[in-house]
Amino acid sequence: MTEYPNWFEQTAIANFKNYLLPFAGRKDLNFLQVGAYTGDASKWLLENVLTHESSRLTDVDTWRGSDEIIHKEFDWSDVEETYDKKMEPFGDRVTKIKSDSVAFLRTAPFFSFDFIYIDGDHTALGVFSDAVGAWPLLKPYGIMAFDDYKWESGQSPEHEPKKGIDKFLQFCDGSYSTMIVNNQYWVRSILELPQE
Repeated sequence: MTEYPNWFEQTAIANFKNYLLPFAGRKDLNFLQVGAYTGDASKWLLENVLTHESSRLTDVDTWRGSDEIIHKEFDWSDVEETYDKKMEPFGDRVTKIKSDSVAFLRTAPFFSFDFIYIDGDHTALGVFSDAVGAWPLLKPYGIMAFDDYKWESGQSPEHEPKKGIDKFLQFCDGSYSTMIVNNQYWVRSILELPQE
């Protein structure tokens, strides 16, 4: 099987350790990833945080890649097979959704996830759409993290996450607190459940 870049190990793991390890072993956690790639982040979460038998991870990805130049070099059926093999040991603790993220986010129940990781479509519009669709699914005081905040595509700002993330944050101003900004942008919801 082909070796693929482990971008999670290169750019994300420090934030995951700092902000998610305190949740390790808790029961009934429900995490969502938009963009799963080869499953490096998924495997780490399942081995280190979502360790209680009642905690779950949902991964949403098309496994078709995008317009990014490096993606054109990959065999995406092999990328998906790599992901599947990594997830085999975790059984029903991980749910694989092979779908466009917008289609999935429209159907998921509100306030259902403790943590949402946005790392799918890297265009500004794609990231903005994923964030807007995912925000109502985040539980009160849940965490949403965006990958590749400072990544440069070598094309235009419309082909990079930052512009979309900034627009989302402007759109949702007053409903979150910023946790950290580095190569990623992490926020915590400060919204409470609506009163019936």
